[in-house]
Amino acid sequence: MKRALALCTVLAVLGFSAFGIGTFSGKWETRITLIAPVGLDYTKLTLNYTDFGWTFTGLFSFGSSGLDLVKITAKGAAGPLSITGNAWFDAAPTPAWMGGDLATTLDFAGLALGLTVRHWDKDYAGDFFSATDPTKYWYPDTEPCQTYADQAGMMYILTAKVDPISLKVRFVDCSWGIEFYDASVSLTGLGLCCGITYDASLSINKESGFESLTFTVKDIFSICCGISFDASVTFTTSGKTIDLKAKFAGFADACFTVFADLIKDGGSNSDLYIRGLRVDGWKIKCSLGDCNYVEFVSFLSPDNADLYGYPEGTFEIFTLGFCGPGCCGGQYTVKLGIEFQPSGALFGIKKLSADMSIPIMTNFTITVKFTSTPSLKVGWVFTF
Repeated sequence: MKRALALCTVLAVLGFSAFGIGTFSGKWETRITLIAPVGLDYTKLTLNYTDFGWTFTGLFSFGSSGLDLVKITAKGAAGPLSITGNAWFDAAPTPAWMGGDLATTLDFAGLALGLTVRHWDKDYAGDFFSATDPTKYWYPDTEPCQTYADQAGMMYILTAKVDPISLKVRFVDCSWGIEFYDASVSLTGLGLCCGITYDASLSINKESGFESLTFTVKDIFSICCGISFDASVTFTTSGKTIDLKAKFAGFADACFTVFADLIKDGGSNSDLYIRGLRVDGWKIKCSLGDCNYVEFVSFLSPDNADLYGYPEGTFEIFTLGFCGPGCCGGQYTVKLGIEFQPSGALFGIKKLSADMSIPIMTNFTITVKFTSTPSLKVGWVFTF
């Protein structure tokens, strides 16, 4: 049955070509590892068919053992509703349903309403909620039904937006009934005074209640020459992050991020003492133009780096990014990185890395990824 379902879905999308109307487009992506060890990482073929205001897409992903993933997407409108649907199928060793989603949105008189329904099979929950490849499926998040062994799951997402308020509420069903999962509310672009605006967002979940609270104040003050500042403070149950962004109009954007947490003693309201502020590290990023930048990350407490989205043990990282016009109207991009350790030869350099994208034709781009571990990956993107 699953084999027939997968085959019928693919044929339904590709079968529209029989009418001889509409337009076709596509993309072919490939990446090969040349060093450590040699092999095919992936090759992906994407086919798009557009007609009657709808676009149908088939994504076919091949690994070293052949076809391993098929994704079918339909996107269009039905009256006032915008609709997007996705379906994923595991193609190896036998076709199997992995999961799918259906999202609808409605905009009316400044009010935007949305409903998304997601389903995933119990054997593929780890794929959909994996932080290693969030673009392949949904997003990096904790699997809601992991406490229920061998259970499939469904998620219902309700959204509403009317300036300046945005609301998102999520419910899950782990085969035991629908229950609340989490919610977030945001206020954007609120006027304070003297041209200063601020944003605020609050997130809660069913496990711990409070999850995070963020305040962002924009254009706090202007010094001169187009220089102004934004400040952001994020409170979580495990720490606090303070961001200070200096904006240099016409020259660069410099962003200063401090990774910090409160030093506390005691465990209850009656005996909780705040002894001070612990600074774990900081990040400085200076953007020069659209895609040229310099970034420096440093941790005083490498063991706490994972609290701020970096691998545990991260000490210092220096990154240089730049771009420029390529041939045939394209644009090349280059990202160079140096990772340091506390001590060692040649300034304590631990790893070098490079990530390059170089267009050689209007519809053909070469990609190169290199690290000194060593690793070398070469690929291409061909559009038609």
